[in-house]
Amino acid sequence: MSRHGKALPVELEPCLRQLIVRLRRLKERSGLSLHRLASHTGYSPKSWERYLAGRSLPPPEAVAALARLGGGDPVGLLALHEVAARGGGAEAVPAALRALRDRTGLSLAGLAARTTFSKSSWQRYLGGRALPPRAAVEQLCALAGEPAGRCLALREVVAAQGYGEG
Repeated sequence: MSRHGKALPVELEPCLRQLIVRLRRLKERSGLSLHRLASHTGYSPKSWERYLAGRSLPPPEAVAALARLGGGDPVGLLALHEVAARGGGAEAVPAALRALRDRTGLSLAGLAARTTFSKSSWQRYLGGRALPPRAAVEQLCALAGEPAGRCLALREVVAAQGYGEG
């Protein structure tokens, strides 16, 4: 068994565990040793050892670099990283949506007028009381002139953890 095939610490938060498992798979897929990975990413072999063992959270740039090297989806991995960095809570989605709403300058009534969702729905989505449907995320991203990929990926990570549903 390889050095990074060892079990991760049991106390790891589920999103962080999922991130590390995916990073380990990408490293294996890349076929790179820790030293080669370090030379391609600018992060030391010791740093990669800590990241892949779950002893420290890799910086987003390291996650994106390994995604590119291993043929993974950087947007999805970075969304998972963002949720893991927050401790796994569902707050990542409403925080991202509130930032987009701020960029639009629209009130809740303004959002309701320019989307297919009601003012009370937007209030629930932005307040974190309900996970917004994909269409709401896409519509808000379009209003803010933002590609929907990051927010949709955040939504999927949070939905997979079971937050905001039911």
